[in-house]
Amino acid sequence: MRVGANVLIREQRCVQSYNWSLQRPLGNLQWVIDELGAYECDEITIIRPVRAQDTLQTFKQDLAQLRQLKSLTPISLGGGLRDTQQLSLLQGLPIERLVFSSAFIENNVSLIRSASQIFGRQSIQCLLPLKLNANKLSVFYSTKAEYQNIDRLDLAFIDEFANEIIIYDTEHEGEYDTFDQRLLSTLQTYHSVDYGKLIVSGGVGHSTVNWAMQKGLASVLIDNKALHTEYAIEGYKHAL
Repeated sequence: MRVGANVLIREQRCVQSYNWSLQRPLGNLQWVIDELGAYECDEITIIRPVRAQDTLQTFKQDLAQLRQLKSLTPISLGGGLRDTQQLSLLQGLPIERLVFSSAFIENNVSLIRSASQIFGRQSIQCLLPLKLNANKLSVFYSTKAEYQNIDRLDLAFIDEFANEIIIYDTEHEGEYDTFDQRLLSTLQTYHSVDYGKLIVSGGVGHSTVNWAMQKGLASVLIDNKALHTEYAIEGYKHAL
């Protein structure tokens, strides 16, 4: 099982996020990537938390930062990937995987197919930002910046076209060892997904890593706190 980290980039700067709302500055993207590499991170997922406020100009400015990156660690990129024009701008970037969220929620078959043809089917990941309230599962729809009932998702479509699925616990983002394991079991009642293609993030801690390994998950992504010594990636690997 892989142990990776999430990195949020907003307006060309890295930020830390807590409970899917509060954000604070973290630092330069290259510095963050260098630090994670030093901590023996298996993979890095870079997310642009743009939600409904994205523009093509901001997208291009963020890509300019990514184009200059130097990293030996495999990188995934997501956030605001919503049309085929953007896909052409991604070619040549030092990334191995693409992370789609709204495109899967909207059943945007043409965009997902185009991405698969350009970058390869194995490069496609789906991000599902989830929360559980009174046993009701909701997914955050970034394009409209709102939660919607999980019933609106075509999970069979997601399972077919996504090589891996990232389950993101929005309520416990930025916290330590509070990932809600019920998110997976509840999701499975709607559609049975192979645990081997699932990744979890948001509130991940050492016990979460042990649980994920026992379940046979593909990976865990440590959010925000991976740069703090007491939460370093190396320590999570020792939990395996």
